[in-house]
Amino acid sequence: MIRTLSLTLIFLCVTSVLFAQKHTIQGMQKAANEFAQANMQEDYETLIKYTYPLILEKSGGKEGFKKALADAYDLQKIRRMKIKRFEVGAPLKVAHTAGETHALVPVTSKIEVPKGEIISHITLIAVLDEASGNWYFIETSGLDPKNIHNYLPTWDYTLGLHFDSSKEFIATTSTE
Repeated sequence: MIRTLSLTLIFLCVTSVLFAQKHTIQGMQKAANEFAQANMQEDYETLIKYTYPLILEKSGGKEGFKKALADAYDLQKIRRMKIKRFEVGAPLKVAHTAGETHALVPVTSKIEVPKGEIISHITLIAVLDEASGNWYFIETSGLDPKNIHNYLPTWDYTLGLHFDSSKEFIATTSTE
């Protein structure tokens, strides 16, 4: 009887942990897809909503960040660049630290440029504020091991983030 009760309790504990992890990952995927759409549609408000608060602060607040986004999108237009695809993959690694959940999320983007396209592979750090339930994203290609704590003080190096990205230019074939 006691053994059966113990096994039942263990089963319930394991099941609830697995359910919580699945729920967390589903929430992250939903937020990441909204973040991806916002990147493609130049939706500043949604991008601000999903930007880690310390990064917003260091960017001059919401208005400063919005101006930086507008400048970046204007520069893309001047250079005749257009984001055609921004695909978010499943999280590679997940860790819990200091009231946050961190996940490494692969992203593949396709940017149309004159005479071709650029395919870029980057990693986002997805951050769940466990107290509020809000997800935030940090693009890592501008970070390195020496400065990541300036933007994400709770960063846990055991996630094994590679601080690089890869880009590939594919020329459009001409029929002339």
